[in-house]
Amino acid sequence: MDHLVRYLQASGELTDNVAMGRRKLFTREDVLNKTIPVFWKHGLAETSVQDLEQVTGVRKSGLYAEFKDKEDLFVASMRQYFDVLTARGALTKQPLGWGNVEGFLKVCYGSWGQKGCFSVNSMREFADLPPKARQIMIANKTKAYQLLIDNLTAARGEVGDNESLADVIITFFCGICLEQNLSRDRAQVTKKIERFMKLIRGI
Repeated sequence: MDHLVRYLQASGELTDNVAMGRRKLFTREDVLNKTIPVFWKHGLAETSVQDLEQVTGVRKSGLYAEFKDKEDLFVASMRQYFDVLTARGALTKQPLGWGNVEGFLKVCYGSWGQKGCFSVNSMREFADLPPKARQIMIANKTKAYQLLIDNLTAARGEVGDNESLADVIITFFCGICLEQNLSRDRAQVTKKIERFMKLIRGI
């Protein structure tokens, strides 16, 4: 079947179906894993359907048989992104504490071949995103905020203002994610995270 897929790709005949059999040649998860880095890098507005066809190897008709439109594909990509991050459990590993806070900050290293954070990069066009995408982003930020508070409480007890410190951590995280667009290397980012962790642990 791999030979057939390569042949169809080369001949421009790859669609969501095989002639007569009407069997899809792609999985939803595979499409999303290929569209996430495109949306991440270029944003929703600057990503064309042609870009999505090229990166997935699936024609528009195939994509739109699975997703309603480009906006629906973006929403599904954002949901997939957060599902993967949640499964990695940066803020939920036991025991809760400083290790999880540092693990959360290191999410800024990126994934899917991109640096930073898909959600943070998408904030630049937040007002123009589909409502469902905005809801997903807000819900996950709220969840991360509460999990940070839980980890800070485990690490520091009830002493101090853990809510405000969680806000500071999220602000730092967003900033360091955006810095990835300046092509900072991982060693520089790691040093900055280590200095930040020393600072907040001393508060």
